[in-house]
Amino acid sequence: MKQLTEEQVAERKDKAERFASNVLEDDELADEIADETIEDYADRRHFEIINPRDRRNSTMASKREKELLDRIAELEDENDDLNDRLDSISDLVGTDEDADDDDYSDDGSDYSGN
Repeated sequence: MKQLTEEQVAERKDKAERFASNVLEDDELADEIADETIEDYADRRHFEIINPRDRRNSTMASKREKELLDRIAELEDENDDLNDRLDSISDLVGTDEDADDDDYSDDGSDYSGN
């Protein structure tokens, strides 16, 4: 069974209708083809209608996107916790980040004249 998108089946159906009317000069057959739904035409011609953006694929993509967003949220929470722990450690150690800056002037030399 040949797999075609709904758009491809519709194009083939239109061509078949024009062929029946113009080449075969069978307006009755052309009308029958025109009255068929795309699905009925596909069934009669043994085409399987596929959709390149199949709902299953979009559902899977949505699930995957949700999983990724959930994972991002988890990592952000973990990052916040780790930053809090680092701040706590820094408070316990008593390091002052600005203390190192006081030993040097703006031009990079230290105050001792070196």
